[in-house]
Amino acid sequence: MLKYFLIGWMCVGTGTDTKCLRVASEVTHPNYEECNEYYQWVQDDLQEQELNGYVTLSFNCVQAASLEDILYKQET
Repeated sequence: MLKYFLIGWMCVGTGTDTKCLRVASEVTHPNYEECNEYYQWVQDDLQEQELNGYVTLSFNCVQAASLEDILYKQET
């Protein structure tokens, strides 16, 4: 069964005071569509909290098998 994770960047701050961190969600999703819907929900929640502009997210839904390939290549 395929699983998907959100992988990307979370940045906090404005202008030149922005600090970014590479992050990955530990929540797994059974398909790309559900993963993308979850990402949209998180972005909408940020906007409701009035953090839009101070906290920015840039994520992609990535298949777990792809992550294993990437990690294996980095180890060798």
